[in-house]
Amino acid sequence: MKKGLTAAEVAKLPPDQWPDWYRPAKGAGNGSPKHPDYADNNVVSLQSGYRSPRVYSAVSAALVAGIVDDRPDLRSYPEALAAWADAEARAALLRRHLDEIGIIDEDGQPRTSLANMLRWFEKSATAARDRLGLDPRSEAELSLLRAKALREGTGVGGGGADLDALVEQGRAVLDAGPDPLVTALDRVRAEGEAVAPGRRAETAPTPEEDER
Repeated sequence: MKKGLTAAEVAKLPPDQWPDWYRPAKGAGNGSPKHPDYADNNVVSLQSGYRSPRVYSAVSAALVAGIVDDRPDLRSYPEALAAWADAEARAALLRRHLDEIGIIDEDGQPRTSLANMLRWFEKSATAARDRLGLDPRSEAELSLLRAKALREGTGVGGGGADLDALVEQGRAVLDAGPDPLVTALDRVRAEGEAVAPGRRAETAPTPEEDER
C-alpha cells in the first residue's frame, strides 16, 4: 500500500487495506448502533418520576386538590397553582429519589447535578408559594399534604390551568389505594410495555424525561 495517504484517500480503499491508525467517519450506516433502549418507539428505565410529566402531574394534581379545599380563594389563580404544584411535586419526587440512592455516588462523589436540580425545584416552589400568599404558618400543612400526595399519587394524567379538571384528578389521587407513587411509576412502565413488549420501562424518552 502506498505510504503517506490521507484519511480521505484511505477511505476509498477496501477495509482490509486500512492502516491501523485509520478510523472511519461515523456517518449513516457507520459507527456503533444506537442503544436498543433508545431506538425509536422503544422504552427506557424509569427510576424516579421527577422528569416524567406523567408521574409528577399525578402528585401535582393531588397538591392542587388538597390546597383548594382549604383555600378556595386560590381558585382564582389556576396558572400560579399549577406552577406551584408542579415545582412541589418534582422537588418531592427528586428528594425521595435522593433518599433512596444517597447523595454520594458509588465512586464516593457527591451527586452535584441532582442536588442543584433539587435546589432549583425548591426555589421555584418557594417563589410560587410567595406569589400565592401561602404564609409560613401553612408550612406544616403543606408538608403533610406533600406526604399524602406522595403516598397516594397514581398515574393519572394532569397539569395545565384547567383547574376543575385538575382538582377532579387530584381528588381521585387522594382517594387512591396504598403506595400510590409506586403505582404511578408502574403505570407509566406498563404503558411503555404496551407500546414495545419485552421492554421493562416507559416509552422512548423526550429530553425532559431522559434520566440517564
